[in-house]
Amino acid sequence: MSHLAQLQADFQAYLIDDIKGVAFKNRIIDDIKVGVNKRLGIYYDAYRFRIIEALATAYPKLHSMLGDDLFESTARSYIDQYPSTYRNMRWVGDKMQTHLLKMLPQHPIAAELAVFEWTLSLAFDAEDAPILTLQDLAEVSPETWADLKFVFHPSVQLLPLEWNVLQIWHALNNEETPPGVAQNSEPYLIWRRDMNSHFRSLEATEYTAIQLAISGVNFGVICEKLQKNTTEEAATMQAAQYLSSWLNEGLITKI
Repeated sequence: MSHLAQLQADFQAYLIDDIKGVAFKNRIIDDIKVGVNKRLGIYYDAYRFRIIEALATAYPKLHSMLGDDLFESTARSYIDQYPSTYRNMRWVGDKMQTHLLKMLPQHPIAAELAVFEWTLSLAFDAEDAPILTLQDLAEVSPETWADLKFVFHPSVQLLPLEWNVLQIWHALNNEETPPGVAQNSEPYLIWRRDMNSHFRSLEATEYTAIQLAISGVNFGVICEKLQKNTTEEAATMQAAQYLSSWLNEGLITKI
């Protein structure tokens, strides 16, 4: 390693951990007016402030719910536990849910709100893909419907939640006082359309159907699975209604 490369590596080590980065600190000439600790401390703090700013951007509603002080202390401990390995600041908060489960186990709503916000951003950043329409499906021969398998848009995510995250998110988004924390087990569908992230809740039967469809199960098997508590005709009609809504929402890219 060249002298310059070693110097850069030592500087990075110092920014991440000032104790482990003592090698770089020893390279800096002390100054009577502005000592080495103060001079390097400016860079040390600036590095953390920039990451805290990035985390606040990634988790705006979590920031609002926790408040400035608790969010900053949580972000600082996150930085210490999970030093950034990314060149793009966008991805620095990818382990926030795990961190919150450890740091605030008495407030599981915080971790769920974090994973909800992160999933929304993943949907927004997902690759683009052409959308299949009802008209495209109308051109498919009815005899082959049972064998149809569906490819979903890269932005599509299924997110089971245990708490009333959506009610709290909506209140914070409208700058209102959020409701009290309550258990509310419900799965959610998250996807991107028209350059915006969307989400909606899923009732149990549709959740089962879309899980099967995403996993690659064909339409005929999905209909069979939905027959558990109804007739074959009703199950087929239900599956067709789900498929129609998925197409209208732009969830499917091809068959």
